Amino acid sequence: MCFFFLLKLLYMMSSLRPQSSERKLKWAVIRRQLLQELNLAEAVVNRLQIVNLRFCGTADLALPRLRGALPADKPMRKALDELSDLFIYLKVWKVENHVYIDSLMPPTEKYHRDLFFQIYLMKDNNPGSVSEGALLAIGGRYDYLLHHMSDHEYRTNPQCAVGTSLALETIVLHSPADFRPIGNEATTNVLVCSKGGGGLLVERMKLVAELWEENIKADFVPIPDPSLTEQYEYASEHDIRCLVILTDAGVSQTGFVKVTSHF
Repeated sequence: MCFFFLLKLLYMMSSLRPQSSERKLKWAVIRRQLLQELNLAEAVVNRLQIVNLRFCGTADLALPRLRGALPADKPMRKALDELSDLFIYLKVWKVENHVYIDSLMPPTEKYHRDLFFQIYLMKDNNPGSVSEGALLAIGGRYDYLLHHMSDHEYRTNPQCAVGTSLALETIVLHSPADFRPIGNEATTNVLVCSKGGGGLLVERMKLVAELWEENIKADFVPIPDPSLTEQYEYASEHDIRCLVILTDAGVSQTGFVKVTSHF
């Protein structure tokens, strides 16, 4: 019973942005509940408070602190490296300013064994706007779940998977009354490919982002180092006829790209 009550308190914390004034006010209430209702030792509660203050926040602050404080064993390094890679990719798409590391956030599902995330509504600066904390989506790595649901053939060649669950009712409830989805009128489909260079994942992501900014639908094969065959097959499966091929030599020296028509 105490365990589930503790989880409930942690969920209350994770619904508020790290280092926000709302979270700091909520912590005072949670601290009192931890001490009085769960009878946790004050030293334990103080350690939780340190975690909340030092290891929750923007990635550029929280990640170096976590690396310095946590054991340097292989599983821990792997977890922190995955977080570092994720934020590199988020920077490519210029959304890192809206993403925070929350070391106190418990997983929402028992099969989330690697990266997992929650998306909450953030309060804007307009008077009368809804307060932050409304849960809009949860998700994470589903590898562990698929592994236990799959047959032997899949287990010998496991695939990565990410899933997201949307709170559509909440999204609609907090949408402006005059909100209308903005459709993208782009009609050209482009697959950004790589040849050599270790896959050029970041470079492919950057070009995809730039193409979308110019109202051009663009995609890439979401693996670090796909072969040309895999990329051609992806284009064929998704009916993409225009390929942009990046090469290591072209990117590093001339910025030259080759555009081909794929039929």
